[in-house]
Amino acid sequence: MKNKRVLVTGATSGIGLILIDRLMDAGYTPILTARNADKVRSAAAEKGVAGYALDVADADAIAQICAQIVQDHGPLWGLVNNAGIWLEGDFDAYSSTDIKAVMDTNTMGTINMTHTVLPGMLLRGRGSILNVVSTGALYTRKSISVYAASKWAIRGFTGCLEAECAPKGVRVMGFYPGKIASNMYETAGVERDLDVAMTPEQAADMIVTMLSDESMVWSQISGRALKDYV
Repeated sequence: MKNKRVLVTGATSGIGLILIDRLMDAGYTPILTARNADKVRSAAAEKGVAGYALDVADADAIAQICAQIVQDHGPLWGLVNNAGIWLEGDFDAYSSTDIKAVMDTNTMGTINMTHTVLPGMLLRGRGSILNVVSTGALYTRKSISVYAASKWAIRGFTGCLEAECAPKGVRVMGFYPGKIASNMYETAGVERDLDVAMTPEQAADMIVTMLSDESMVWSQISGRALKDYV
């Protein structure tokens, strides 16, 4: 595992931050990224890992920073597309800025990160890309139209790349968690009862499990806390 470098986006809070610990515990070499440079410096110093400020909504920044990471540390074995933002409410109340932010981060961020990192994996004939999607890409309900759209797109993207890349030795997998006790809702200005949510630790453990066996492609793995069904 020592030389298995795994780049994690959105890694200064929630699942991403805990995943850094879990990856190190499992013997991987995680590389931490997020858009807030101050938080990246603080988290990277605390965890003792490499950290890079990266806004996945910026395609040019993705190309530059990923090239710098490879130059600094060598080829990437893994990519966890975890960065995402929440949007909730009636569709007609959304601003065009809100809509663009969600699609640029959740959808285009995942696609552009993958488009940048995947060629090196295909060249080497091995690697793993795991997209943190959402149960919101498995059903429909009111008040999450744009968020669901951003994740349904990634569901299709992930499934198609799974079939395209597996014969070439590269795994592309999707993890579809339900409600997680993180600051994602608070950041979006939405109140949630997180006492019933799964923990970031539980989500991170599942991600490490999916990454660990290179002979397996885990497709559309979903989970939610038992209390979340009440």
